[in-house]
Amino acid sequence: MAQAEFSSLRINDENQVVFTAQAEAPSFNRYSTGFLSKPTEKTLEQLSFFPEELLLLPNSQSLQIQNRFGLFRTGSDFTGTQPVERSGSFIQGGEIQIGKIDPMIASPDGLWIAYVKPTSPAFGNLVLLNLETQKETVISNRVERDLNHPEVVWSPKSDFFVYHKGNSLFYLSIEQHNQNRMLSESYRRIGAGQMSNIRWGRGNELYYITGSLVYQILGVEFFTRSLYQEFLKIGRIVGKIPFSFDPSFDRFWISPDGSQILLDKGGRNIYLYFLQNNDYTSTGSTIELPYLYLPRNSRVDQVIWSSAGVITLLTKGIAQGSISTSLYTLDVSQPRDSYSFEGLTDQGVRSIQLSPQEDTAAVVYADRVELKSYPAWETQHRISHPDPLKTLFVTNSQLIIAGSRITELVNPAAGTSRVLFLSQIARIGFGSRGEGIRALGPDGRAWEWDGETQTWIALNSEEAGTQAASLDAAEQAFLAEPQVASDSYRVYLEQQASGRYRNMIMLRNVASVGTVPLFNPPKTRFEAFPDRDEPRSPEIFQHGSRIRRRELSLVFNAVDSVEGLAVILNTLAEYGLRGTFFLNGEFMERHPGAVREIADSGHEIGSLFSIYFDMSDSRYQITEQFIKQGLARNEDTFFEITGRELSLLWHAPYYVTNPTILKAGQAMNYQYVGRDVDSLDWVPKRDETGISRLYYPSAELVESVLSRKKPGSILSLRVGKPGDDRPDGGRDDYLFNKLDILLNNILEAGYSVVPVSTLIDNAQ
Repeated sequence: MAQAEFSSLRINDENQVVFTAQAEAPSFNRYSTGFLSKPTEKTLEQLSFFPEELLLLPNSQSLQIQNRFGLFRTGSDFTGTQPVERSGSFIQGGEIQIGKIDPMIASPDGLWIAYVKPTSPAFGNLVLLNLETQKETVISNRVERDLNHPEVVWSPKSDFFVYHKGNSLFYLSIEQHNQNRMLSESYRRIGAGQMSNIRWGRGNELYYITGSLVYQILGVEFFTRSLYQEFLKIGRIVGKIPFSFDPSFDRFWISPDGSQILLDKGGRNIYLYFLQNNDYTSTGSTIELPYLYLPRNSRVDQVIWSSAGVITLLTKGIAQGSISTSLYTLDVSQPRDSYSFEGLTDQGVRSIQLSPQEDTAAVVYADRVELKSYPAWETQHRISHPDPLKTLFVTNSQLIIAGSRITELVNPAAGTSRVLFLSQIARIGFGSRGEGIRALGPDGRAWEWDGETQTWIALNSEEAGTQAASLDAAEQAFLAEPQVASDSYRVYLEQQASGRYRNMIMLRNVASVGTVPLFNPPKTRFEAFPDRDEPRSPEIFQHGSRIRRRELSLVFNAVDSVEGLAVILNTLAEYGLRGTFFLNGEFMERHPGAVREIADSGHEIGSLFSIYFDMSDSRYQITEQFIKQGLARNEDTFFEITGRELSLLWHAPYYVTNPTILKAGQAMNYQYVGRDVDSLDWVPKRDETGISRLYYPSAELVESVLSRKKPGSILSLRVGKPGDDRPDGGRDDYLFNKLDILLNNILEAGYSVVPVSTLIDNAQ
């Protein structure tokens, strides 16, 4: 369970209380944050800020930091970090978030924040917060939550933003909002699509793809064209692509001058096209356009595109269970008859960023940041940094390096740097000779807090000595012995039986003889266990114990296509969870690389038989020998691909059962695994009769699954596109793209996600 835990609790004679809080963060693992409380003044202050999300606000020369403890902004010199009012930060009485955090998206001018305030597991109200007046306005209700992509995309000038609701895109004008003449939502509709259908250009124009057409929409056109949307197409056609755009799998980027489009088709096919609205006739020579074919386990993570016409792509994926990255570059700065992508040799790149003058690229590695000339890609400066995560250029000569330990402002040419804030505090306390608040980083480095300047100062070598070999040694050298009592108060940790926090910090007032929590306890409670267990079939394991543990299993059935598998594997890796995959023989023969990747990622793998058909069909005679041969063939196929053995777990296609099927599996020591929660994500939108009566959008499937889950549940999901073999197959959206929403809600309810075999063991 992803519970927060408090530790390193101390109090001094001045009644200052310091402590740390550890929390799990998908993609970042577990990190620790430091706090200072002054009970006599009833204040709580945060002393470190892990940069889960980091944004530079150029107008105010400040930073916005978001993590599971809240939303914060620095002053104009990047110091004095404070929580944003009405943002629900922990030190303002909010709760520490579990799982991925709901994004709070600031306008480029820093004056507004748009976010979706959850009202149910998969939906919420889109809220616009004016930071000058602190006024919140609900812009739209029942908007789908999205933890992977921004739910709002601001225009560069902060005068518009676009959001997604249902299967439509809408805009909002800040001018109309300020003048209280905002149109009703139906008149602000741009067209069908999702957030991947749109992208803002540098000139404040919006590019929108629908079908195979690329539209350009100017801000002044929003009002007129949306008002007469029944008669006028929104925007001007500026180009076409040779495919129909699928927002569930496709993405695009526009060149700075708006003349070219980079299209990511299906997550692995990368094309560059020159935008022109008249492609019926052409003159001149034929141009060979560039194409890049990515492995299925890779996805484009970042794109930098200079005004001169040089593109660099950073791709990320999972290879042999670990994150793998690659860089590719494409130069379209000069007209020529052919263009091609070139691979760069850099390995282990975490992120890339282009400088304001576009002549330097910051490249982040695990232990350093390199500044490379762009586009020549020659290293100009190497900056050592402990575990950097990302960079932000402040000017062409200054950049911020945000890491898991410290975040600093660096001027490589001048050879200067300044620590802006600590990203983590592993342990906290007070100086051994009466000094103020001191902290230790995860590497044992010691720091002292300057309350006047609101900054951390590294302890120099004369005072601090060399870096300690361990946290225990550093604590002994730099921190006073733990003290939990003063003349006025005593503090202690109290374990919690259930809830988001594993323990609570309690404050006992010696004078008034009263004990209270140091901060607000979480309002969110874990789900209660049922009153009694439910019977289980000895032949079909459909669920685990309902009363022993708050745990469940996620089962992924791989039948034919491989779409969505990379998303599933990446999401499970981000959360550090193991799923159970059932693989069909036909899937394994079609996608051996995918099978190896599932196995290398450490997931449990069972059998979905060698061929996929309905065993209940009266046209077929199913015998025990046939079942045994199919299971054995699947074992051999899996071993040939991976060199490993399948788990002795299986279920038949479509979860069909009868005495013959069950008896044959038992004879081969297989446990038949059923399910008690069918997600219905395998239902395509259309069937032979038209719109399927079982079809629901993915957000509604999330809510349905969560309403039916119980302790011990087995939740079944589908890999791939259902109905992919039919022209009218597929869905408007896919549940695997909302797997993080599902996992967040499961974890918030107090559940652990375990493989089916663990569920079986714990039910014994």
